[in-house]
Amino acid sequence: MITLSKRRIAILLIGLLWVGPAAAGHCLEDWACWEVKKSEGKIEFWVKNLKDYSFTGSLDVKTRNLRTASTQKVRYAATRVIKGNSEVLLLTLYPIDQYRSTAYEDIFYWTPGNLDSEHDANVGYQLPFAEGEHFPLVQGFGGGYSHRGASRYAVDFAMPVGSKVHAARSGVVVQTVAHHDRGGASRRYARFANYIVILHADGTTGEYLHLMKDGVMVNVGVQVEAGDLIGYSGNTGFSSLPHLHFAVYRPKPMGEFESLPFNFVGGFSTRRRY
Repeated sequence: MITLSKRRIAILLIGLLWVGPAAAGHCLEDWACWEVKKSEGKIEFWVKNLKDYSFTGSLDVKTRNLRTASTQKVRYAATRVIKGNSEVLLLTLYPIDQYRSTAYEDIFYWTPGNLDSEHDANVGYQLPFAEGEHFPLVQGFGGGYSHRGASRYAVDFAMPVGSKVHAARSGVVVQTVAHHDRGGASRRYARFANYIVILHADGTTGEYLHLMKDGVMVNVGVQVEAGDLIGYSGNTGFSSLPHLHFAVYRPKPMGEFESLPFNFVGGFSTRRRY
């Protein structure tokens, strides 16, 4: 019972200044694109958001004979919130010695949500299942089985495969996976989790994991309200029993993330441990 890793695809590029094309670009999951633009005397690293909603992007660059306008190091890092349908210059580098060759290796990370988001403590989250139903909480905040570190503030409900999952809070659906049919009590199964990610108005995300195969009932880009049916629970990914994992997350630099404490309406406890 562990969340899907939020560190997104990181691709390594190596380049020599003023050698090769003037610009080289790459895109990830039809969401984030980044481009390296080279011209006489500088290298620019640009990031473009292809979606309507924000993500947090980070760039990690190892260099030889390159510097910024104000610093001279071997390694440079930059993190920005990239708003929907916008393009941002993350970093500009210049040669230190114009008579020596220059080189760089860059890795780009992106995570849905806003790095600077402030979670609205007044929001009461609905239980992620239909009103009138009850499913036991088998692991709560700080649960010893897997709710540690970045997943400290997460809850697991024991739900039979095919149980209806409802949105705990309103927002926009920004990511879904529904094609997996594998799961087990080993971290090697983590990449097989089906899930739904909903972006909230405050820039945090609500994440619903371990859904059944073809158990996603909402499309990316759709606005959902708290209580709406969004999918069906399952047992995919790193899962020791059929259950739903729910948590609220905020992105951090370099593809990292953190879970945030939240409250269910009606005073439902999130503290069960095992």
